[in-house]
Amino acid sequence: MSKRQGRTVLITGASSGIGRATALFLAARGYSVIGTSRSLGRLESLQIEAGNQGTSVTCVELDINSDKAVDAVLPRLIEEHGVIDVLVNNAGYAVLGPVEHTSMADLKSEFETNFFAVVRLIKAVLPGMIREGRGTIVNVGSVLGRLGTPFNSAYVSSKFAVEGLSESLRVELWPLGVRVAVVEPGAVRTNFHRNQVVSEGVGADRTAYSPFVDRFKTRHARFEKLAADPVKVSKVIHKIIRARRRPALRHPVGPDARLGMLGARLMPERLFQMLLSRATMR
Repeated sequence: MSKRQGRTVLITGASSGIGRATALFLAARGYSVIGTSRSLGRLESLQIEAGNQGTSVTCVELDINSDKAVDAVLPRLIEEHGVIDVLVNNAGYAVLGPVEHTSMADLKSEFETNFFAVVRLIKAVLPGMIREGRGTIVNVGSVLGRLGTPFNSAYVSSKFAVEGLSESLRVELWPLGVRVAVVEPGAVRTNFHRNQVVSEGVGADRTAYSPFVDRFKTRHARFEKLAADPVKVSKVIHKIIRARRRPALRHPVGPDARLGMLGARLMPERLFQMLLSRATMR
């Protein structure tokens, strides 16, 4: 890898969690990092922390759900930086609730951020990457892009979509020198679950799902105590970026992610789903 290759990194959702940790981690290692968020104010603390560690992060307000915003901002960034060497599609959120009580509006909004925005950003950076004959796209997925859990159907389906997109895109771009990888974290210590959008089925009105949702939330709170530091995900992203050879497509992060995927692959389906049900809501 040349000195120039891979040095400019664009990270969406950089104001908190994995995006923030990755922006700081890569900036500390000499990368030119552009961190985006829908609100510029939410990026102020990132700039301060980067300064405290003796580095800098270029912070940019960007609504990734808007064609107009992306079409206005990305050409300017590309002009300023020459080319985006690495795109880290990290921004995302989750809708919590049973399918029956998840509104179509919530489901569409979930896909707009978790899937269509990923496509939107990829389409914006690809012309430059293809012209240069190099580049890396890292899509931050989830273990829930490989297996489904109850009351996460909107989030799970959006992450399954990211997996399929990434697999197809990897083959398309293989002969053009652009690399594609998916990072699949398990539980990570972030504000992700506290920022979940709660669907109607988890509201004040009791439904047939209510006792199971209650137990799911209790169990999930216990699992969060075992969540990994987001820097673990940052290190995997860094490993993908700096790989001299073409990196693997999928990169699970955390023992829970690896065990979950292994169980889903090796156990009889009925047994795995029974154990998953008992572990999450019974």
